[in-house]
Amino acid sequence: MKRRLLTLGLTLLLAAVGTVAVLLYVRNADARALAGKRAVPVVVADKRVPAGTSAGAALRNGSLRLKKMPAETVPENALGEVGADLVKLVATADIQAGQLVLRPMFAATKPTSSGLAIPEGKVAVSVELGAPQRVAGYVKAGSQIAVFDTYSVLDEKSRTPSGAGLEKQHESTQVTRLLLPKVEVLALGKPPVPNAKSADGAGQGQGGVLVTVAATQAEAERLIQRSQFGTLHLVLLTDSSQISQGDGTDSKSVFDPVK
Repeated sequence: MKRRLLTLGLTLLLAAVGTVAVLLYVRNADARALAGKRAVPVVVADKRVPAGTSAGAALRNGSLRLKKMPAETVPENALGEVGADLVKLVATADIQAGQLVLRPMFAATKPTSSGLAIPEGKVAVSVELGAPQRVAGYVKAGSQIAVFDTYSVLDEKSRTPSGAGLEKQHESTQVTRLLLPKVEVLALGKPPVPNAKSADGAGQGQGGVLVTVAATQAEAERLIQRSQFGTLHLVLLTDSSQISQGDGTDSKSVFDPVK
């Protein structure tokens, strides 16, 4: 019995020593990385900060902490502290654990009766889209997206029918073009299912998901107009995504060499 207790105690001691050794190694590794370099404090996320969380609340619950990094590796807009001017601002998108916190990640919001955090100067607008139009469902609250629209254009051509003069003939061309280069997704949710049923007896409004984005008035007008008369597709953006306005691609030029 005594031998068993002695073995157990020795095992626990070795485990404790190993844990301390790992912590010391990590701390020394950070020190070695900073050796000979000017270190500056930066704010990093210790835990995930959900979109809509204020910087003050994230600091109080331990989601944010200070860390020193070599100055040459720190972006210009990285936060060095959570000052008084930042505590009431809220995260515009989810901040993942371990992520370096940048100043644009927090913005002012105005309270709304719905409780939805809307960035200052923006409005919230929703469109209903299926899974393929939402990048197979990978579009989430906090995603940065671009919006493309596909629509029809009528081309007029002249032709000469037999025994008659010139006539106008219309042909339809499909065009896909960038509508909005960058908007932020605020929320996703299922549309309400009405009590009424369609002619085939199936409930209405069950095919898609409501995607709510933050937009300016002009962006909201474009999105609403094209959701009624076009076919919308969302694309996910990253920091390195390259998106620009252009003439788009139509059904005649779709197989032209990519520039």
